[in-house]
Amino acid sequence: MPSIIDRYVLKEIIVPSGIGMGIFTFIFLVSKLFRVTEMVVDKGIPVGYAIKLFFCLIPAFLVFVTPMAFLLGILTALARLSADNEVIALKTSGVGLYKLSPPVIFLSIITFFFTAFLVFYAVPWGSNNFRETLFQLAGTKAELNVEERIFNATFDDLVIYVNKVSQGGKVFEGIMINDERDPQMNNTIVARKGYLAPDPKSQKLVLYLFNGSIHAQEEKEETYRTINFNTYQFTIFLQEEIEKARKGARVRMLEKEMSYHDLRQKIKGMQARGENVRPQLVELHFKFAIPFGVFIFALVGLPLGMQRTQSGRSWGFILCALVFLLYYVLYCLGKDLAASGIISPILAAWFPNILLGSLGIYLVVKTARESPMWILSWLDKGLEFLREQWKKLTREM
Repeated sequence: MPSIIDRYVLKEIIVPSGIGMGIFTFIFLVSKLFRVTEMVVDKGIPVGYAIKLFFCLIPAFLVFVTPMAFLLGILTALARLSADNEVIALKTSGVGLYKLSPPVIFLSIITFFFTAFLVFYAVPWGSNNFRETLFQLAGTKAELNVEERIFNATFDDLVIYVNKVSQGGKVFEGIMINDERDPQMNNTIVARKGYLAPDPKSQKLVLYLFNGSIHAQEEKEETYRTINFNTYQFTIFLQEEIEKARKGARVRMLEKEMSYHDLRQKIKGMQARGENVRPQLVELHFKFAIPFGVFIFALVGLPLGMQRTQSGRSWGFILCALVFLLYYVLYCLGKDLAASGIISPILAAWFPNILLGSLGIYLVVKTARESPMWILSWLDKGLEFLREQWKKLTREM
């Protein structure tokens, strides 16, 4: 049965954690929100598809947002208790660092399982559904979005270049098409003009070309021939291209978006072919290391939050940003070191947890002994100095 103090600390942590999760999620997704809105307004994508695409992106962001919000909750709650002298009152009553840890441990376990669920299930689900929704959307709209003076690789085996696009994307001038759909024959089609005739019912795009030529080269026989034409009908069967793109997307799927089983299968296949699997092994170990990072944040956040500072309640926000920035730098550094072969993949994945965990143990021991931490004191004085300078500047303005 949790004590009154445990329930009180639990409530103090949950509230800022929930607020932090909402704010961080919004910050991470705001750029994607504008992109989805642009797709609805400019591209005419149905709102239902746009909403589905937006929600498919959320799990990938929550993997980092959840531990970050949890750390913010711990630091903000304990910094508030410390600023209001409640920590001193608790210590006077015999409630020290270790007796305040049960609610933090309880929340860290819940956050660990939620983060692990995101990493192993929600992120692969979101990535697969995002791609599948795009393919479904492409199947419902028989359109060809071509930009001027850009090599448009809308389909894997078709590259289209158009010098000028007019009449709502239906009339083209200065056309070049590289067609590699036939593995035995590579065709390059050049035409002065053309217009697009979509056929949504039969799921195909027909491009009528005028005054051009076809340059064909056979791969095996190494023969080359040119055919001139006045009118030529170039057809793209959408369902066939969508199925090819769907298969290609599965092959090119990023390791962090794969499920644990799929990533293991990919590693086995690459090892059988004698390919380098270090980046894939790093991602495999990160799937376990990232959820365990929640316990590291709890280990670091508990002693840091109990430090009494001049910055008061804002101390939690500042420390949260610094700790998470350090973790992210170590995360990127570990990946780079593993990719270059300096350290092993397993060490690269657990490198941030090991380093921050060691720091957390040191902070716990120092806080339990009530020993001064000079680095935190200097940081607090520096922040207070910057705050006073900012106040003076605003008064002068």
